[in-house]
Amino acid sequence: MARPTNRQSRSVGNLGDVLKHAALIALAERLAHTRVRYVDTHTFLLHAPLADLERWNADVERLVSEHPAYARYIAAERASLARTSHYRCSSGLVLDVLGHQRSTLVLGEANVVTRAELKEQIREERLVGVHVVDEAVAALEYRWRDTGPLLVHIDPFALSPELWRSLAPALDALCESSTDVAIVVYRYTRNARSPWPVAPRGTHGPVAQTRGGPHELAAYASPRMTSAVQEACASLGWRIEH
Repeated sequence: MARPTNRQSRSVGNLGDVLKHAALIALAERLAHTRVRYVDTHTFLLHAPLADLERWNADVERLVSEHPAYARYIAAERASLARTSHYRCSSGLVLDVLGHQRSTLVLGEANVVTRAELKEQIREERLVGVHVVDEAVAALEYRWRDTGPLLVHIDPFALSPELWRSLAPALDALCESSTDVAIVVYRYTRNARSPWPVAPRGTHGPVAQTRGGPHELAAYASPRMTSAVQEACASLGWRIEH
């Protein structure tokens, strides 16, 4: 029997990935004045085959010509492609960028086949302090033993009001656990712009947002991190919200 395929495999490295992964790198670097906690609610994998190399090259060349800050992301991905022939996904990039400045990582993945592959990748990379759970709310409700800056990535394919309501209580509690919080939220929509969800407790926002085709992203931040998050996003061409 053929192994089931996660539909995300067909879009690895698309424009949405480029936008959110460049932002995650920039924000992780700004948070890493001490050890950083990271939560990914819809993780997928640490690395995966790039879906369309030609399209990826065209997207990143256009973006870096307009915003040189994309060079940091491009260098990280080209290094991964040269080393493994695979694209480095969200959590893999955060692991690489934070290095010794990372604290615990909590990765939610609902697809049972993908979750098993993710766990195998973690074993292959001999990673410690990386916990995989079976869905988004469980990732947000993880019982932390450590404190410190917090980076949260909320990355469903479709961000419905119902989904946000299901995440909100745990997200509120989590964001109140740190004075240094940055959140990246992604949604896919072909509709006109619509309001983003209300900011989690302890944060403001969106403090910045961007759109590339159907790919929309917003950033939220705690008061102490707002300027740093806005600077990082502005360097990548995001619109700053005041």
